[in-house]
Amino acid sequence: MSVSMNWVDADKQKPDDGETVIIHMQGGEVWTGFLDGDVWRNVSGARIEEEEPVLHWMPLPNPPMGGRL
Repeated sequence: MSVSMNWVDADKQKPDDGETVIIHMQGGEVWTGFLDGDVWRNVSGARIEEEEPVLHWMPLPNPPMGGRL
Protein backbone atom coordinates (compact mmCIF):
# COMPACT_ATOMS: atom_id res chain seq x y z
CA MET A 1 0.00 0.00 0.00
CA SER A 2 1.33 3.40 -0.94
CA VAL A 3 0.25 6.63 0.71
CA SER A 4 1.05 9.88 -1.04
CA MET A 5 2.76 12.33 1.28
CA ASN A 6 3.76 15.52 -0.46
CA TRP A 7 5.76 18.46 0.80
CA VAL A 8 3.93 21.80 0.80
CA ASP A 9 5.85 24.98 -0.05
CA ALA A 10 5.79 27.01 3.18
CA ASP A 11 5.72 30.29 1.22
CA LYS A 12 2.57 29.27 -0.66
CA GLN A 13 0.49 27.56 2.02
CA LYS A 14 0.60 27.35 5.81
CA PRO A 15 -0.75 24.63 8.11
CA ASP A 16 -3.49 25.44 10.60
CA ASP A 17 -2.17 27.42 13.57
CA GLY A 18 -0.88 25.01 16.24
CA GLU A 19 -1.11 21.89 14.03
CA THR A 20 1.96 19.67 14.51
CA VAL A 21 3.54 18.91 11.12
CA ILE A 22 6.81 17.62 9.66
CA ILE A 23 9.01 20.55 8.63
CA HIS A 24 11.97 20.74 6.24
CA MET A 25 14.52 23.44 7.02
CA GLN A 26 16.81 25.42 4.71
CA GLY A 27 19.84 23.57 6.11
CA GLY A 28 18.30 20.20 5.14
CA GLU A 29 17.15 19.17 8.60
CA VAL A 30 13.72 17.59 9.07
CA TRP A 31 11.86 18.11 12.37
CA THR A 32 8.39 18.18 13.77
CA GLY A 33 7.04 21.62 14.54
CA PHE A 34 4.09 23.97 14.30
CA LEU A 35 3.15 27.46 13.25
CA ASP A 36 2.34 29.89 16.09
CA GLY A 37 0.79 32.87 14.35
CA ASP A 38 3.61 33.96 12.02
CA VAL A 39 6.36 32.15 13.96
CA TRP A 40 7.51 28.58 13.26
CA ARG A 41 8.38 26.61 16.41
CA ASN A 42 9.87 23.18 16.92
CA VAL A 43 7.78 20.63 18.77
CA SER A 44 9.38 21.73 22.08
CA GLY A 45 8.06 25.25 21.48
CA ALA A 46 11.44 26.88 20.72
CA ARG A 47 11.32 29.54 18.04
CA ILE A 48 12.87 28.56 14.70
CA GLU A 49 15.23 31.34 13.68
CA GLU A 50 14.88 33.11 10.34
CA GLU A 51 18.50 32.23 9.41
CA GLU A 52 17.38 28.58 8.85
CA PRO A 53 13.78 29.07 7.70
CA VAL A 54 11.17 26.39 7.16
CA LEU A 55 10.97 25.75 3.41
CA HIS A 56 8.40 22.94 3.30
CA TRP A 57 5.99 21.10 5.57
CA MET A 58 3.69 18.08 5.42
CA PRO A 59 0.99 16.70 7.71
CA LEU A 60 1.89 13.90 10.10
CA PRO A 61 0.83 10.46 8.89
CA ASN A 62 -2.16 8.75 10.51
CA PRO A 63 -1.30 6.36 13.36
CA PRO A 64 -1.37 2.60 12.69
CA MET A 65 -4.79 1.00 12.55
CA GLY A 66 -5.39 -2.12 14.66
CA GLY A 67 -2.74 -4.60 15.72
CA ARG A 68 0.13 -3.77 17.99
CA LEU A 69 1.93 -0.43 18.04
